[in-house]
Amino acid sequence: MKKLLLKISLFFLAVLLVISPFAIFLLIANNQPHIYSKTYYAALVDKVNNLKKHKNDKKIILIGGSNVAFGFNSELLQQEFPEYKVVNFGLYAMTGTKIMMDLAVDYIGKDDMVFIIPEINSQSTSLYFNAEATLKALEDDMSLINKLPKDNKDSVISGYFDFVKQRNKYNKVIEPTGVYQRKNFNEYGDIKYDEVDENNIHYRSANRMLLHYDPTLKVDFSYQIEQSFFDYVNAYHKKVISKKANLYYAFSPVNELSIVNQESISNYYWNIRENLNCDVIGNPNEYAIDPHYFYDSNFHMNDSGAVYRTYQFIKDVYRDINHISKNPSFDLPSKPDYVEISPADTSDDPNASLFNLKEINAGYVIESVKETTKDMKIVRLPKVYNHKYVIGVSSYAFRGSNIEEIYVPNSFHYFDNNAFDSVTSLKNVYLETTKPSDLVVSYLGDFISDASNDFVIYVPNQSLNSYKVDYNWQFYSQYLRGYDYEEN
Repeated sequence: MKKLLLKISLFFLAVLLVISPFAIFLLIANNQPHIYSKTYYAALVDKVNNLKKHKNDKKIILIGGSNVAFGFNSELLQQEFPEYKVVNFGLYAMTGTKIMMDLAVDYIGKDDMVFIIPEINSQSTSLYFNAEATLKALEDDMSLINKLPKDNKDSVISGYFDFVKQRNKYNKVIEPTGVYQRKNFNEYGDIKYDEVDENNIHYRSANRMLLHYDPTLKVDFSYQIEQSFFDYVNAYHKKVISKKANLYYAFSPVNELSIVNQESISNYYWNIRENLNCDVIGNPNEYAIDPHYFYDSNFHMNDSGAVYRTYQFIKDVYRDINHISKNPSFDLPSKPDYVEISPADTSDDPNASLFNLKEINAGYVIESVKETTKDMKIVRLPKVYNHKYVIGVSSYAFRGSNIEEIYVPNSFHYFDNNAFDSVTSLKNVYLETTKPSDLVVSYLGDFISDASNDFVIYVPNQSLNSYKVDYNWQFYSQYLRGYDYEEN
């Protein structure tokens, strides 16, 4: 019996020695609990499967980040071009544009129309690749990593054990809240979010940003797109052409309130046209869109905005590809109203006297701390001033202070970039907001960039996992910890 067991053991050892390291990696991965299976990331597997399902159909494939996921009504697009199946293959900037191109290429077929549509920022128009985000996104089907180029595949494999280490800190499958959930994609791959607010109004029916734009993610057309990105798109163009399909480059919608250096849009456009071999359709000026049509980001459309953007996109296809002047068969949607902000019904918060406050339409923001506040060790930010809520913190508002601990009421809705920079003394920030999407920070990592080694952001225990997988907050997961908090 011992000899038999020894032979069996040697056999399996031999098998392990001859199979690839990636196969061993998959063997380990597929036997771990899948804790991200309900998150926004996990929809990537569904999107790949949808492409695979329609591999032999003639398709319109929309490739990009969340501007694509939030920015199309694919049912209307397919009705306009009924000979095509529309596949929305947009997800998330933190996974990058390149991975979406890489995962789509095997399913492109004859006569397909493929559109590359990245956001207007340096991360989306580059070869950026995030191994951790990829592992979260492909958790339900790690075999898809085989479709990535070798350098990206190696990066994912080398980061897997750190990923497992972090994943094991969770006790159960993460249950996200709000729009950023796997279940909130329809059969085309568009975001479809039907949750209503306390007034029985669909969240995604209107602009939910208190300033009507996200100040942490201003859109600057003057940045330089990396040549390596142009080269990769041009190489991709050759692959698409070899499949007897067509590749086009199109533009992301942008909240017009968020645009800086607007005079550089023309140079941005012509730089793209001069460096790409594929056709470029549309014009970024046409995608600087009224803020009423946006939802929770400068790139994310609300329901009406998705129809508006689809309308404009169809006009571009007719004009720049079919070379005809024709409007879509459906009407442009009217602008949805902004969500009204109720005035505060409580008296001034005494902590307001500690700060210099600036009034804006939506309330007040903290511009800076007063000189008498700078040497305080613990401060609580004010919730109400002059019958309006205090809703934000401006850039470098705490510069020059020695504050170690900050408490943030649930009235706050955004931290501007570098809000807590230049405060090397700061160790703890306590947030009382239980819904992370209600408190905006830059997903590019600019909320705080010079944190001390022991810096911690405490969030309510019941919301910790939601913060860690939130569209914006997940970037700061290394700082996040839970604490006991009961919402009033």
